[in-house]
Formats: sequence, C-alpha cells, structure tokens
Amino acid sequence: MPAKITICYPDQPAMESFLYEDNGYRLGRSHECELLLDHPTVSRQHAKVAHLNEIWQLDDERSRNGTKVNGIAITHSTLNDDAIISIGELDCLFETKSSKQVDAIMTHNAWRLSSSQAPTAIPLTEHLKQNLSEQLQNIIMLTGTQRGIVLLGDTLASLNVSIAHGMQRDDFKLSQFEGSVGAITRCFESGQNVVAMDVSCHELLSARKSIELKQIAALACIPLFYDKKVVGIVYTDSKMSDKVLTELDIEILSSMSQQLEATVQAMLLQQSIDSLQLILNDNSIRTSSDKDYSLLNLCH
Repeated sequence: MPAKITICYPDQPAMESFLYEDNGYRLGRSHECELLLDHPTVSRQHAKVAHLNEIWQLDDERSRNGTKVNGIAITHSTLNDDAIISIGELDCLFETKSSKQVDAIMTHNAWRLSSSQAPTAIPLTEHLKQNLSEQLQNIIMLTGTQRGIVLLGDTLASLNVSIAHGMQRDDFKLSQFEGSVGAITRCFESGQNVVAMDVSCHELLSARKSIELKQIAALACIPLFYDKKVVGIVYTDSKMSDKVLTELDIEILSSMSQQLEATVQAMLLQQSIDSLQLILNDNSIRTSSDKDYSLLNLCH
C-alpha cells in the first residue's frame, strides 16, 4: 500500500511526498537522498524508509540527532497506518493510502492549482456592476419606490447611466431625463441629499413644471463620493400619488447609499488598477497627472 509523508518545517511550508511499494527512500540533507530535508538538525543521510514484505519500515542511519516514532527513539521501527516520525527536530506525518486515494489526492491538487491559475470567468469590474445593480434593486424594493438609476460622471454634463431599473438608459441626456432634472442638478452641485417625501410640498421642486408633467410624487437623490469629490448620483422616485418617503425610508436610503458608494469606489479603484496593469504590460510610462478614472467606461 502506498503512503504519504508530510514534512513539517517550523518556518516554511510543509512538503508532501508519496511513497510507493517495493521502494526505499533515504531521508536527509544530502541531495543524493530521495527525500531532501533541508534543516540543520538533519544529518546528510539521516534515515531510510522502505516497503518490505508488505510492511513499511523505518531505519535510523546512525544520525547525529536521532530518529523517533511517536516520540520514542528508534534504530528500527515498523510504521503503522498513521505515525509521527521525528527526523532531528522536524516532525513528519506518515500516512498509508490506497492507490485510489493517492490518485484522488493528486487529481485534486492538480485541480486546485489549475483553478488558481485560471482567469476569472467574469472580470471583477463586472462583478461589482452586478453588485451595484442588486443594491439599486434593494433600494427600490425596501423604500417602496418604483424605479431608480445610478449616474456616474466627473461633471454634471458628463453624467451617464451606469445602472437603471424601470428607467431608460439608452442615449442618456440629462435634459431629457424622465425623472427630476432639478433634483439631480441640486444634488450634484451641492453634494447633499435631495429628498422629497411629498414633491408637491417641496419648496424648490414643487414649482418646476417638469415635476407636474412627469407626475412624480416622491423622490430621493443621493450623491456618491470618491476622494471627497462627487462622482455620481443615485436617484429613485415614485409616481404613485399616495407615496411618501418616511423617516424609515430615509434611514434605509442612507444605509444603502453607503453600500452603493463603497461599490462605486471599488469599481473606480479596480479600473485604475486595470489601467495601470495595461500600462505596465505595454512598458509605457505615465505621470500621476494623467490619472483618469474614466467614469464613462463604468457606464457601459
């Protein structure tokens, strides 16, 4: 029956090796040994383990610091299914395995390594955008509004749609926005929340004809920040005549907006990393003044 030996070092990763029947394996510091143990307490040819007469056996090769099995010093020992072999100050776990078990372990190890090297099926930026979409859906569901949109841009004029639910996103133009342009403008320029629990009573928004024409009953507009600069807007509203945003709704919006902001910041940071990687791959040099978060790219 084959065996697996795991050599545990105090200050480096453990080393796993498989041992097969009808073979002998020398353990020691010498490069001539089949199992190389790089540790000062290990002799050049410290011990030998072999499979003889269907039994695994261990012999000490007159080593300087001795060999132990399960804490007992030995010159010769039969190894049972599980044993702790001490080679100098190194402990080695010895385990017998069936051929099927060895094949399964090696197959699993190969899968683990290949999986770690395989590219992610979906780029991280796409995962973050999916997360952003789910967060916007949660805002709409938890506040009882009907629709929402996340706009990203460095300036009011450059705002573009990143995520939208229940609203148009093709060929976006702020002047043609089906929600409240006034609320978005005020929110972006002031960097403060604009909330109308009942738009008809809001001192600034109620006078706008667009509110009446678009039949907006309640709305909330929240700025998103990156490096203390407004880089986007979260907007949600409802056309239901009896809809008002309560204090609980505002508390939910505040909590969810923090999550949205963290996601947007992560998206911008990831895009900055991706851009830097491209620059490094192209062996080109770019000064810090050229840094561009390319918010528009996060909207497509």
